[in-house]
Amino acid sequence: MGLLIVIDWISETGGARSNLVLWIMLAAAVGLTFWECRERGYRLTVMLWWISFVAITHVVGYIVLRFLVRPPREA
Repeated sequence: MGLLIVIDWISETGGARSNLVLWIMLAAAVGLTFWECRERGYRLTVMLWWISFVAITHVVGYIVLRFLVRPPREA
């Protein structure tokens, strides 16, 4: 994921810069998942499963919302 952020940051469109809050929210969700799994004493494989599940569902949710919440088409 870090490589994608760096590539996007360097790109001409700069999507990461314009959506910095969304990247911070994703990092916070993954970080809180890691913290909760560590507190509960889950094995590494279970912890990695939960972290990947949270990251994937947040990314898929973002994509779905981008298509559902669009500005009205210009007339």
